Amino acid sequence: MDSGSFTLNLTDGSKQTQDAPKAKPMSHQEYVSNQKPLVSFAPKPRQTVKADGVKKPAFVVVRKKATHVKKKSLSELKSFSANLQPLASKKNNQSNSDSKPQKPSHEENVQVDTTVIPTSQKKETRKTASNNKKNNWAVSQQGGSSGGYNNTGIISSLFFKNPEIPTVTKENVESTEENLFSSRSFSALNIHKYLVATLEKDLNLKHMTEAQSRTIPILLDKKDAIVKSQTGSGKTLAYAIPIVEKLQSITPKIDRSSGVFALVVVPTRELVLQTYSWFVKILKPFTWVVPGYLIGGEKKKSEKARIRKGMNILISTPGRLLDHLTSTRNLNLGRLHWLIMDEADRLLDMGYEKDVGRIVSIVEEHFVKEGSIGRRQTVLLSATLSKGVEKLAGLALTDPEHIKLSEDASINQDQLVTPTNLKQWYIIVPPKLRLATLAAFILWKCTISTEKKVLVFMTTQDSVDYHAELFNRVLAKREGRTPISFCKLHGNMPQKDRTAIFKEFRDTESGVLLCTDVAARGLDLSSVDWIVQYNPPVTAEEYVHRVGRTARVGKCGQAIIFLAPPETDFVHHLAKRGLSVVEKNPDVILKTLASSWARTSQTMEQAATSLQLSFEESVIESYNLYEMATKGYVSFVRSYAALPKDVREVFNFQSLHLGHYAKSFALRDPPAQINTAGRMGQRNDRVQPFNTARQRNPSMLKRAAALGSDGTQHQPSHYELQAMLSEFSSGLDPAPAKKIKVRHTTADALEKRNPC
Repeated sequence: MDSGSFTLNLTDGSKQTQDAPKAKPMSHQEYVSNQKPLVSFAPKPRQTVKADGVKKPAFVVVRKKATHVKKKSLSELKSFSANLQPLASKKNNQSNSDSKPQKPSHEENVQVDTTVIPTSQKKETRKTASNNKKNNWAVSQQGGSSGGYNNTGIISSLFFKNPEIPTVTKENVESTEENLFSSRSFSALNIHKYLVATLEKDLNLKHMTEAQSRTIPILLDKKDAIVKSQTGSGKTLAYAIPIVEKLQSITPKIDRSSGVFALVVVPTRELVLQTYSWFVKILKPFTWVVPGYLIGGEKKKSEKARIRKGMNILISTPGRLLDHLTSTRNLNLGRLHWLIMDEADRLLDMGYEKDVGRIVSIVEEHFVKEGSIGRRQTVLLSATLSKGVEKLAGLALTDPEHIKLSEDASINQDQLVTPTNLKQWYIIVPPKLRLATLAAFILWKCTISTEKKVLVFMTTQDSVDYHAELFNRVLAKREGRTPISFCKLHGNMPQKDRTAIFKEFRDTESGVLLCTDVAARGLDLSSVDWIVQYNPPVTAEEYVHRVGRTARVGKCGQAIIFLAPPETDFVHHLAKRGLSVVEKNPDVILKTLASSWARTSQTMEQAATSLQLSFEESVIESYNLYEMATKGYVSFVRSYAALPKDVREVFNFQSLHLGHYAKSFALRDPPAQINTAGRMGQRNDRVQPFNTARQRNPSMLKRAAALGSDGTQHQPSHYELQAMLSEFSSGLDPAPAKKIKVRHTTADALEKRNPC
């Protein structure tokens, strides 16, 4: 016995062993006998203690009756083994088999050539055969090569074992329509002629929208108002024009030191910057009226200096405004004449309900201290109004005018309105195909189609970070293709980056912006062609605000929402609120990969698999990207599990297939092994610093230099010391001197040692 191996002879004893043909060593599954058992060894033998105290391994013998194993003929075994060959070598074997003569039929009786098909493989082949019949996403016979890649043992197939796509019944939806434009021009209003010239010549606005024609006269009459109008109907100018008209008409002329006369509160920083830019444009002929803004993320010291200089119109987010009201003495709102709350329902949804109530009370306190001069107007505006807004209106408004643009007054107040020139689609995609379908849609629109400006909404910030980095690595720049610009926007980014990206995407003609709901309210991103809701919103109101980023002020736009098979009830939920969406076949999107991604002629299945492999290989090669993928996946699962109870009938966490959703993040690990820390090891760029403790604490670098790869102190042995000696060394080199530890003693101890 050499190196613990031996040969087991299972031939029949009645025959001579010399006549048996010589065969190669075979595994235990390939031995077949009606009388002898199958023998194998345990992969991890147990350690047993003998009587003499010496530990010896004890092997385990696995016994199986050969009668339970079916024999296969040689012809059947050849066909089975041919199916197990790799795809790359299958063609070569076919050409060789055609040239070589076939073996005679009497070799079928040779015992050595017989093998056994494991029962588990039989079950798998039966399951895949049944899936090919039932599943619409099965791979065709032409697409079996998966784009030239051999997926055996690498990834699971994109088109197998997917849930069935349900059929959604079409409903007759009575949508509510609102007239967007009116026949009235700005010159028909009783406003300054310079303001009219600025609107018509500089801003190229000839006619008012219906919301502006109804709102501006009421605000000029110094009345409170609640305005409900569809997105993109010009609500900002509806309250900005009356404010500018009143401030420029005050005599004597006001200056920046006169105080704040108008306060505009909006939910997001980007909306603050956009509203501020509109005031700057229409205040061009009235330079003595000064606008200003306060937002979080900027230095508070510079904002205090801006307040000391003075401003007449203040636009701010509620959090930063309340901070300055409680800490900055120079901010006085005693002369406030206008209090505007834009996107009022969102102010309350984002947790600012207490802040807004506190702001209203502080404004009233300042107003009373100044002697209650004049009358303050309060205006609430939004595309959707909630019960919280009505409660706030009862506290802050006095006899408000309700401005609603729906023509039929008998229509249910819960009905939502979207622009008539907006086309709305929904697509039902299995979780495993979500990433490939989204990438195919982006490649289709940004490289082939003329609609090249896309806005993609996602649920969490980690998902936005991961997909932006992944698409920048794989899709942004490809040889011979049009480059694609990918940007990201969410609330956890530095304010400088948020402002720069917002302005860049607003002014560009093509590109993709991946964002959270921070960009869903009020932003006027010009010429956005497509709104993609990769993760569906929780409520129909959020859906309306998301799709409202396109088809603004009479322009055309399209929107599409991704739904998983268990989430199709969201379509009926939208229909109840008066929103009609049309189903789109995902095959239409995936088939575009043949021209936008594949460089050779490939089928839809081959191109989609090749694209998915590119994503997964990028995650494997980069530890940083892998960590971002795990964080994005975990944050998505947690956000889905934390949804409120009233929406769990549509978005049920129990219906999620966590393994399939892990594949949509290009992860090959099972869900149980995915965590926020990421997998430690098996990554090529593990040495690169990425938010590690050593990066935060430079003192650990010195300690790490003396540590081994496992993080423990390594003491070289005698042989290692000999190996480290130079070949020119005499071997008599002195050993390094030991460091003497100096013990610091106190003055009392020194006096005891030397009493003199």
